[in-house]
This record gives sequence, structure tokens and C-alpha cells, in this order.
Amino acid sequence: MTTRGLNRRKFLGRMAQSALATLVVGRASKQIAASASIKPTSVVVIGAGLSGLYSALLLEAKGISVTVLEARDRVGGRIYTLDDLPGKPEAGGQSLSETYQRLLTLAQKLKVPVEPLQQLDRALLLHINGQSVLTPDWSKSMANQLAESERSIVPPRLLTHYLHPNNPLEDATAWRSPTHFDLDIPLDDYMLAQGASPEALRLMNVYPFSMNSLETASALWAFKNDQQVQTLSKTMMHVKGGNSRLPEQMAASLNSVVQTKKVVTAIRSQETGVQVYCSDGSTFQADYVVCTLPFSVLRQVEIDPPLEGAQAEAVQELPYTIVTQVHVSVTNPFWEEDGYPIRMWTDSVLELVFPHKDASGEVQSLTCWANGASAKKLDAMSEQELGQFVKAELKRIRPATEGNVEIARVVSWGSDPYAQGAYAHFAPGQIRGFQNKMAKPWNRIHFAGEHTAIASPGMESALESGERVAGEILVRVA
Repeated sequence: MTTRGLNRRKFLGRMAQSALATLVVGRASKQIAASASIKPTSVVVIGAGLSGLYSALLLEAKGISVTVLEARDRVGGRIYTLDDLPGKPEAGGQSLSETYQRLLTLAQKLKVPVEPLQQLDRALLLHINGQSVLTPDWSKSMANQLAESERSIVPPRLLTHYLHPNNPLEDATAWRSPTHFDLDIPLDDYMLAQGASPEALRLMNVYPFSMNSLETASALWAFKNDQQVQTLSKTMMHVKGGNSRLPEQMAASLNSVVQTKKVVTAIRSQETGVQVYCSDGSTFQADYVVCTLPFSVLRQVEIDPPLEGAQAEAVQELPYTIVTQVHVSVTNPFWEEDGYPIRMWTDSVLELVFPHKDASGEVQSLTCWANGASAKKLDAMSEQELGQFVKAELKRIRPATEGNVEIARVVSWGSDPYAQGAYAHFAPGQIRGFQNKMAKPWNRIHFAGEHTAIASPGMESALESGERVAGEILVRVA
């Protein structure tokens, strides 16, 4: 991460305060807008991902002194553009749409351009039960071992097939209503009750969206995701030059430099303030703390006084989806040799394979994306074993890849000590058990992050939580 000059930083900070004051009034709670005078206050924000940076900008726009701590040597958290790889693939948040109103407004204020994404090729090669099949041929393929009533459904759409027609959620917040808590059960149990075949359940466990498996995820959580997908725009976008450009500009717009390589080990909240302790021996004091650490990481941090009840249970038990990506460079266009579509959906450990293209449509690289159990298998391999395995698996699935691909980068969010998973999800019974309690302020500690959002998907969920937590603090200091 580059170090910016002080004059430039002060200038950007003043610009950000002016622009983001409008955001606070326009987007945050009514209490924020009503806070005409704020007493001198200091806040330590733990985590320089989207939620931490956004809450810091909103608080600074109201005159609060903010210090942002980040464990990594870069800002952005789980927004991470691989700038040194062909096509600049995204290792973290992939895309946004015009429904991401906070993000789009913020990008406009900070003069960070967004642009439409290259449309994914509709053509898809399936590789299931050891056979390669084009989607138009799936229903009659020998590889298709689904029940008769399911044979016409291509495997990537099986989950939607069973969820979408029966989704009872009226809007993006309805999943939190006790009315629907009868659905807070294992997703595989729900699918079995709907008549899903054993083969359908097996295939639905390939690349399960925002979960590790059907057995360990709540059906209500799956309905929540299905409801959000229904309302997403068909026009997908990204930040020009890579999604990391947004958190980088957010950090540059703060009044003080984000302090990187600060691994928080303890947070102590007292009557008069909060102390934050880091592994390098440094200590920070403030009136309040905004903690955006994933609960998978926070559970290793000492909090004094300790969290209690359902909130403590949430921090210890909330599961995170394990994602491992293998980024592959292409030396020759093997798809021209075998005539198959580039994009693949497989029941192998590699699960999903898709291309990254430049503005002209030329393929720059491929990503193999594995979730859950498949990601765990990849994570258990050494770097050399993984490289050999992936190339051999691609050759088995697609012989034309032999000699035409090389492993460029492996990104394991499950093995990342500062993430320990790509994003949170809810296990059966957890929505009923602690969802409405897990983000409550604890003494002088406030919690944000995508895991605490209610209505928004993807990157927008991080901003939603940052906005909420800024509002909580501003109400306290008004």
C-alpha cells in the first residue's frame, strides 16, 4: 500500500467530510441527521474493510476523531483485486448492481468510477458423474441420475427450483420475523420434505451459494438469499480498474492514515472509555470502538467484560462459508481445440470454473471456485500438491487443458487468519436463537460487518452495517 502525502490526504479528507455529510443526512438514521452538536469524541474502528471504512467516514463527517486499525498490510478486507494477475480477477467481492444505492452514491462522491461487467457466457459445460455434457443435452444424458421429475433441471438451478416457488418472504427483512422461524431448520431436511431426490441433494451441495452445505445451513437463510436474488438487477457492474479501488479511495479520504499490521488481541471497555490492545504491544484508547471483525476472528479476541448470553453464543458459533479460489493463467485457448464452452460447472472438487475477460472480450485467466467440503480438501494440500492436483483434475475433466494452463495464485479465505471464511451464514436454529441480539452494542463496543446486516446483499451489506453503527454512536454522543 502506498503512502500518500499529507497535503493530499488533508485535501481529500476535507472533500470527504463535505461530501459524506450529505450521505449522513440522506442515508443514515433520522437521529444522525438531527444531531446538530456533537461533543468531542474519539472512536477506534477495528478493520479497514468496507464496513469499517464507511463507518469511519460517516463519523468523521460529523466531527468525530477516528483511528482505523487493520491487521493486514492493505485496506479492503474481503474486497481484494488481484492486480498482478491477467484480467485483475477479484478474490473477494465480485460485483454490484444499481440496487447498491449506498455503494453507488459513495463511489460517485469519492469519484470512483463504476462500469458494467462483461456478461458471462451463457453457454456452460457440465461435468457430472464423469461425463461432459452441454446444458441442452442434460435432460437426456446418461450422466443425469436425477428423479424423472427433476431431469429437465440443469444442476446449477436445482436449489432455485425448490426454493423460488415456495418462498414465503415478503421483503428483504422478513426472514427475521418469528412468523417464519418454522423454516429455521436444516436445508437438506426441507429439501427432502419437498421431494428432492438423493442425487438432487448431492448436486445442490456442489457450489452451494453462501453456505458450506445443505446439512449445516438454515432453510430460512436460503430463502433469504433467494429473496435477495429475485430483487437483484440484471445489470451487473464493478469498480473500474478493480473493486479494491473503492476501499483504497475511502482510506485515502480519511483524516488520518489507516494503521496497518495491527492485529487486535484484546478490547477492554470501561465506564470512561475503551482500550484496544494489539499483538505488537501498541495500545489505543478511545471513547468507543467499532468492531468489524468477522465473528470467526473475533472469537479469538479477549473482550472485557466478556460478552454474555446469545451474543456470546453468536460470536462463538456463527459459521462462515469456506471458499478457496485457484486462479489459472491460460497459455493457449484450449476451448478452441475442444469446441466446448469456457465456463464449467462440475461435481469435482474444482466445482465452478469461469473466465476473466478484458474489455475486448479476450480471456485473460480462469478461476476455479470451491466452497465448503471441496474448499477444505484443497486447503489440506501443500502448494505443490494443490498445483499438481488442479492441473490433473482439469486434464481429467477437460483433456485439452493439458499443457495450456498454469496455476497463478491460490486464495483461501478459510485459511486467511484475518477472515477465516468468505462470509457468514446461519446454521439451523441460529436465526431464531441469536440473530436479533448478535449486533447489539456491548458497553462501549459496537459491532458492524456483513454478518450483522439485515436487508442488503454483497458489498452493500457491509455499508448497511457501517451506516447503522455510525448512527448508534452518534445517538450516544449527541
